[in-house]
Amino acid sequence: MGRPIVHFEIPAGDMERLKKFYTECFGWVFTNAQMPGIEYWLFTTGKNSPAGGMYRKQEANEHPRNYVHVEAIDDAIRVFQGAGGTIMVSKQEIPGVGFTAIGLDPEGNAVGLFEPVKPPRRKRMKRVQKKTVKKTRRR
Repeated sequence: MGRPIVHFEIPAGDMERLKKFYTECFGWVFTNAQMPGIEYWLFTTGKNSPAGGMYRKQEANEHPRNYVHVEAIDDAIRVFQGAGGTIMVSKQEIPGVGFTAIGLDPEGNAVGLFEPVKPPRRKRMKRVQKKTVKKTRRR
């Protein structure tokens, strides 16, 4: 099975107008992400669908882009470039969320790569400790 799209972004010149449009047309719910230095709105599109984000357009020719889930962003960047893609925005960290990079496919379409933060590993109790805990609970 291929890598899923996990997030998409829509650039907007008039944020309020576009939020109103998508809310009225599709019932999307917007929440201000309150990210420092950028006006960024997260939105949900429905159950079992990728979430989206809307940001203020920086250039006239910006278009929506999809972010694809990758396991290791550094490896994914190498594969992306090896297949003929060009990285336009190098690896960046989104604190507490993960890492992204944005490239162009060979036809010039923007594609985001996204590696989520891996959850901390839970320490395993040794078998001896587990048996002791079970015996203690029975009493």
